[in-house]
Amino acid sequence: MAWVNQDRRRFDLVAAVVVTTMATVLVLAAPTESDAGWPEAAAGIGAFFLILLRRWRPLVLLGVALVATAGYFSVYERPSQLLFAALVLLATVCVRMERWPAIGFGAAFAASLYVLGIVATDVEFGDERAVIGIAWTWVAVGVADAARSWRRYRASAEAEVRAAVLAAEAQARQSVTEERLTIARELHDLLAHNLSVMNVQTGTALHLLHTNPDQAEQSLLVAREAGRSVLDELRELLGVLRDRAAGSEPTSSLPTFEQIPALVETMRSAGLDVTWSRVGTRIELSPAVSLAAYRIVQEALTNAAKHGDGRAELETSWDTNGLFIRLLNGIGAEATPPPTSGPGGHGLVGMRERALTNGGRFEQAAAEGRFQIEAWLPRSSAPAASEAS
Repeated sequence: MAWVNQDRRRFDLVAAVVVTTMATVLVLAAPTESDAGWPEAAAGIGAFFLILLRRWRPLVLLGVALVATAGYFSVYERPSQLLFAALVLLATVCVRMERWPAIGFGAAFAASLYVLGIVATDVEFGDERAVIGIAWTWVAVGVADAARSWRRYRASAEAEVRAAVLAAEAQARQSVTEERLTIARELHDLLAHNLSVMNVQTGTALHLLHTNPDQAEQSLLVAREAGRSVLDELRELLGVLRDRAAGSEPTSSLPTFEQIPALVETMRSAGLDVTWSRVGTRIELSPAVSLAAYRIVQEALTNAAKHGDGRAELETSWDTNGLFIRLLNGIGAEATPPPTSGPGGHGLVGMRERALTNGGRFEQAAAEGRFQIEAWLPRSSAPAASEAS
């Protein structure tokens, strides 16, 4: 059956053979004797080719079959295989129509066939030999209606499957994109902070190398520590990515809020005068929120070191619902506030995305020579309802 359905020509060939054979058996089994001989063979051959070519202008072929059936009726006063070919062509025409037009067309065909039976065979009105043609007509129309409904159901099911596949592919692409953005944010925060520290400290060491070797050595030690921190955190991040790719739970952890004191000390060693005030009783944060808090503070301090006047005021305050972070730094005479868009504005964008992704808020402002960022994070991750202005 699958071999037949793979090619329409095979299907039409099998249909022509089956219908013509069945029609020939029914005609020969009719109670009326006939010595037509070769005309019956010719009718069978004609019916075979009409069915075989039914997809090529079926309405024209239906007219040919109806005229040939009428001619055969008028000469031999008995049905032939041409009648069954006409019924197959009727079904082919009706399956391409809507339901009610197909019913109307079938009614017209049945009436024509009924009148033809009466005129060609001289039977009385209501004779069963004329009525049987009407019955066969409605069988053909019913088969066409069923085939049309099945085709539409199959097309609808295939469309739903395609839509589901496309939706799954889109979701997969979105997940990959979000994962890439997450990795990009992690790498940006990690590299931007530590490389900034290394750059500042190596520059200081180069400046003091001949005038103050001890201080130059101290700057190089801080730069080395920042480089070691880069390597350690990259190793942590790559380990997490490998664990995710393997489908297992990560065995290492990324930075958390507990590491902010060490971060502040590192920035102080790098030359940034950080004043940190803590308000409220600390509560437990979920891992995602704890990481977001660390990264926001890290990026804010890095921006203060790069664009500020060397001083920064950090405040972390707790309430029963989460953590509030504020960082305020002056803008030096030759410095500029961190860009909020464009190639250099990924840090602020990353901080905003981290806050909003975890259901928090983020704001930034620059006025009167001071730059300020404020972020609020819930104690556990929750989808953001809308972006804070």
